[in-house]
Amino acid sequence: MPSSVLSHQAPALLIKLKYPNRFDGTALCISTFIPDIDVIIDFFLPFSIRGITHSLLGLIMWTIPLTIILTIVFSRYIGPLSAKIVKNKKIFKPLRYFGIDEWINLKNKRYNHRFFIVAFYSALIGGLTHLLLDLPSHAVIYIFYPWIIQSPDFLLYTIKEGSTIYVGQSLIDTSLYVYRLIWLIETIITLFLSLYLLRYIKKYNLIRKWYKGNRFDKQKIIKLNN
Repeated sequence: MPSSVLSHQAPALLIKLKYPNRFDGTALCISTFIPDIDVIIDFFLPFSIRGITHSLLGLIMWTIPLTIILTIVFSRYIGPLSAKIVKNKKIFKPLRYFGIDEWINLKNKRYNHRFFIVAFYSALIGGLTHLLLDLPSHAVIYIFYPWIIQSPDFLLYTIKEGSTIYVGQSLIDTSLYVYRLIWLIETIITLFLSLYLLRYIKKYNLIRKWYKGNRFDKQKIIKLNN
């Protein structure tokens, strides 16, 4: 899988830029991260939930509801607070370069019935992009969980033999396989794409434009006038 932070968000940012009035950008980006939250949760459980979080079933039962909740929390509290923190400190200039200071505009979001509809399908699409990007970069495919499928043999081909090492109680194979090479390529490409798109959004003040007033309220007014 590409990196959970920044790399996986590239498709979400592209979708938001292409259809700014049809998708909730926060929900799109958060949903691309949620499937990998098993990395944190598995530390506290006697079993792994990776299978369910990386499946179509988990997309409905796990990713969508958690994304909607976190979208509200992030938009109301975390985003605006982060913007205030990075706004004037020189040490945070790189973060301002990529538009973190513009997250203050997220506080203008309104949580009406349309928000929940848009956030729902935004989370669905964002989570799906995560699963699709993961398909060629895994040794095992969980998308149809509880049925677990072995990746095609050509993805398991060994490019370079490595050794096995223990990290705590985990055994790690350091060999380079085709699927791991794909992971590396996907991660690098989508990482730089995300950074480019974040800078593009900042440069043209798009977050401010998207949340100037509130489009949901404007649409409601237009309908009432008609």
